[in-house]
Amino acid sequence: MASPALTRTSAARRSWKTATTASATPFWFPGSARAASTLLLTVVIVAALMVPVGATAQVVLASQFDDRSPSQAIVMLDPGRVWGDPDATRTARIDHAAELYRDRVAPVVIVTGPPRTHETTIRALQMRGVPVADVVTFDSGADTVGPLTTVASVMRDLSWTSATIVTDPAHAARVQSTAGVLGIDAHVSPTEYGSNVSLTSDYVGREVAALLRHHLITRWSLPTLIDG
Repeated sequence: MASPALTRTSAARRSWKTATTASATPFWFPGSARAASTLLLTVVIVAALMVPVGATAQVVLASQFDDRSPSQAIVMLDPGRVWGDPDATRTARIDHAAELYRDRVAPVVIVTGPPRTHETTIRALQMRGVPVADVVTFDSGADTVGPLTTVASVMRDLSWTSATIVTDPAHAARVQSTAGVLGIDAHVSPTEYGSNVSLTSDYVGREVAALLRHHLITRWSLPTLIDG
């Protein structure tokens, strides 16, 4: 039979080990598998909710910034796929691109979009003070990725790196991100009037969804065409 002293010593050692183990465990660490699963699920849900919030903030903030610092070319994206009147939107973009040219932001205006719109756009730019010799057109689709990929390829061949891109305010964030992936030093200058200037809930919601798709899927398939 163990002596009382030995029994007290063993009990003290067990108590010390328990206290040491408890103190080594962080206070926030879940004490069971169910608690750990609940914590993990909570973190995932919060992260999932924060992603669209962050994308919305990116769309809204980018729409407010007009970068008119000097670049090597002004790129006017075609408004074939817009949330509103494409003709009014094209006129607003033509006016804005011509204003940037007159302000000497860049010495050349690049026009994208289908060939059927090029002649009208060139004449409109000429009427606003842009010489025909300083307008370059490229056949492209009316989406975001196609025209910017074409422009980036041409810029690479010309050893250009920077471009001022004209688009709608809500579209600015997606344009900035897409151009950046392609390697363009993009200075985005949104239009100041037209049917797509207002940040309506429908337009912002559509752009947030498109921006999330870009970040999660599209950007990973894009090549970096211009090395900084």
